[in-house]
Amino acid sequence: MRDGTDSGGLPRLWKGEKHMSKVFEPKILAFLCNWCSYAGADLAGVSRFQYPSSIRVIRTMCSGRVDPLYITEGLKSGFDQVSVFGCHLGDCHYLDGNVFASKRMRLVEHLLDLSGIGRTRMALRWVSAAEGQIFADTVKELTETTRNLGPFDRVAMGLRLAAVETVLRGPRMRWLTGMDRQITERGNVYHDKMDESLFQEMLKLAAEEEYQKALLLESLKEGPLSVREMAAKTGLPVYTVSLRLNDLERRGQAELKEYEGSTPKFVGLAA
Repeated sequence: MRDGTDSGGLPRLWKGEKHMSKVFEPKILAFLCNWCSYAGADLAGVSRFQYPSSIRVIRTMCSGRVDPLYITEGLKSGFDQVSVFGCHLGDCHYLDGNVFASKRMRLVEHLLDLSGIGRTRMALRWVSAAEGQIFADTVKELTETTRNLGPFDRVAMGLRLAAVETVLRGPRMRWLTGMDRQITERGNVYHDKMDESLFQEMLKLAAEEEYQKALLLESLKEGPLSVREMAAKTGLPVYTVSLRLNDLERRGQAELKEYEGSTPKFVGLAA
């Protein structure tokens, strides 16, 4: 038919026309520090350096002001990746804000790996005000990496992402990350310092424990569960579930609710 439709009224392809496959274009949330990376992005624009339009920028005075919770909030809000851009180490306008950012984001990376979400869903990059081309190249790199990962499924990862957020919000990990430099660089009142590598190992172990407990509490929000049901829902070994459940009971965060036959079932308690 001359109007470009077939006899059934459906559009038909003209000779030589091909189906176009839809390419996934990721959405990246980027926190840019005011003094370096934001100025670098501005230079990239003024210089007309080409880079993907995949990023949505939030301007912040310092990368050290980016709370780790912003990473999980970005992923929950529909972004496929969250990036933090700051000044090069040693060049921070607030002396060591980017050092604090580096240490905090290291913890986030570890938790994302523990949860199975993966550390590539976030990135920390240093870009100066004079590095417009590097900013453009970095955006290209992050876009390509995220495109290869595919869309972030916040529904499928909801339980694990909520557990990561609980850990980052909790007092234990916030205190440990806040005391990192005091413990490893300045020392206590007796001038004793902990080796940086030992502190990081301790931090990782603490993060793993807190993540496992948070994962169990998230699973218990759906109602009473047995140890084996919690293991199936969270992917944790039965022994680990029993161990962390004991911790939660001692802290008054979970308790035995009922028996189903001879199987005990537990519930989480409001904080």
